Formats: sequence, structure tokens, C-alpha cells
Amino acid sequence: MSEQSIPGKSETELSTEAFVDSMMGIHPNLDREKFHAEISNCVQAALSSAGSGEESENESDEDESDDDDK
Repeated sequence: MSEQSIPGKSETELSTEAFVDSMMGIHPNLDREKFHAEISNCVQAALSSAGSGEESENESDEDESDDDDK
């Protein structure tokens, strides 16, 4: 990412803010705070489900490697 790091803000938060800013340029009548909150919720949900999906995939990989040992 080409944006500079800002203390106290994650890359995810900076990306969300950049996305909201670009959407405001396209749709200036959006409620910025409400839109930002909704996007943040979607991103957090996606990150949570991706994290739990990775655990499931890792467990599957371990099960497959156990089968190889037999």
C-alpha cells in the first residue's frame, strides 16, 4: 500500500477511509459517518469469516497429512 502509516490506525482502517472518501466523490449525498460504519462492519465480518475459514482449511490440511502417514 502506498499510503503512509498513521499511528493508531491499521492498514484496514486507512483503506476503509480511502474507499469511503472515493465513494463520497462519486456519491456526495451519502451520509459519510453511516456509510463508513457500514463498510467497517462489512470489512470486520469478512476478516472474521476469512480467519475462521483459514482455521478450517488448516484442520483439513492436517487431516490429509495424517492420512498420508497411514
